[in-house]
Amino acid sequence: MPKKIFFLIPLIFLACAHKPKPNEFKNELLIHQQLKKDIQSMFLDNADNDLMNLEAEFPSSPYIKSDLLILYLAHLRNEDYILAKYYINQYEKRFASAVEIPWCEYQKIKIDFLSYKNAYTNQKKILDLMKECKQYKLTYPNSIFLPEVNTIYMKAYLTNQYLNDKIYKLYMKLHKPKAAKLYKTKIPKNSKPPYIPWYKKLFYW
Repeated sequence: MPKKIFFLIPLIFLACAHKPKPNEFKNELLIHQQLKKDIQSMFLDNADNDLMNLEAEFPSSPYIKSDLLILYLAHLRNEDYILAKYYINQYEKRFASAVEIPWCEYQKIKIDFLSYKNAYTNQKKILDLMKECKQYKLTYPNSIFLPEVNTIYMKAYLTNQYLNDKIYKLYMKLHKPKAAKLYKTKIPKNSKPPYIPWYKKLFYW
């Protein structure tokens, strides 16, 4: 079994040391099961409310830990990146062990990468993503997720290079060579520009 799949298994199938009373267990289990049903039916708003109810009624419930991860994965799959990041942050702050933290931090980088939908826009976001990757590599030099982080970094780097080139050409068209000089860059050979659907190109330079 690949190391990364083996690493994720204990995050999803969590053992329970908590021993609730029979009625308490039954009620906690009902909310937990309802949350899973709502996710399976793609009623994610309802699933969010299920977790809120569980935390309000049973703040020490062992299901909270697994449900945070379940909701993270559900929102990530649904491309609800803000909520996905919220849940992985909550999991990391409240439950993650030292071994799990590099995985959590990698997930946040992945979310920021996936949420960057429009190439050639919001240069700050792409620069922040590159900083995140660099910091990750410094903080977790032995992480098994370094190859993925390096891939994200290189894609962000190339996107930024192409964006600089676009800005450079725009300033040259506007006859502003001094401003253009700040963005002059060298595009790596054999690289490909970020893919942009034709209908989005109508709104770019």
